Amino acid sequence: MKYTLLISGSGGQGVLSAGTALAESASAFCHATYVPWYGAAQRGGIARCTVVLSDKPVISPLPGKYSGLIAMNDDAVRNGVSELTDGGLLIRNSDRSSGKVKAGGIVLMDVPADTMALELGDAKMANNILIGALLGFMKVIPPELIEKGIAKKLQGKPQEVIEKNQAALKAGIAWGADSSHIKRLEQKNQSSGKYSIEKTTVGEILDTPKLKALVESAFPQVLNHPLLEAGRTFKFVDAIPYMKDMITPEALEAFSNALEEIQ
Repeated sequence: MKYTLLISGSGGQGVLSAGTALAESASAFCHATYVPWYGAAQRGGIARCTVVLSDKPVISPLPGKYSGLIAMNDDAVRNGVSELTDGGLLIRNSDRSSGKVKAGGIVLMDVPADTMALELGDAKMANNILIGALLGFMKVIPPELIEKGIAKKLQGKPQEVIEKNQAALKAGIAWGADSSHIKRLEQKNQSSGKYSIEKTTVGEILDTPKLKALVESAFPQVLNHPLLEAGRTFKFVDAIPYMKDMITPEALEAFSNALEEIQ
């Protein structure tokens, strides 16, 4: 068993605390690693962390692709969905992201996490609801371990606060266990045009003046990326995670459309 998870959202949404609680609790059941991205220290900034769960020692805590993505807002969906494996699971906070997911060959679970958390008394518990949804669907870790982990993490808080957070986890588990909340997105057919972000390599873009000009127009800072030359063999879509701070979702969509129109 090996499960690789990316949790993503904004600073202040409990991204890092959710990852910490999951990894620390799971370590009593299996090998677990947790890697935070500390750029999230400021409230409202980008927050990401990686959790790897395995029945064997984890060699690399930073996988290239993820089995699951917990996306707490719309930016997390747009920037993270390309990092899912084929058949991967996207758990989306539908209160903060409800548009069409531009990806195929994955499993989508929409969870109204903010609404559910508010009904339980505190919107800040949305992260526990989303973790619970993962446990309810995947059944990768005994839920009682995560409940104990929540109690340990909130040690010193009033018992009422601990119990509410555990109730949020249970509500998420019940939601995730309900198959009616699951939608399987069919694999998208690749563009029939000559170029696309799915099939055109970084090297081809750099060596083709009209394609390079598109990059320079859409996100010029990418051309100064220190690892650009090293990534020549990457399909452009697979290179996006390494350039996420340089590419906005809107610019990427415009670039993708313009790329497919070139003959």
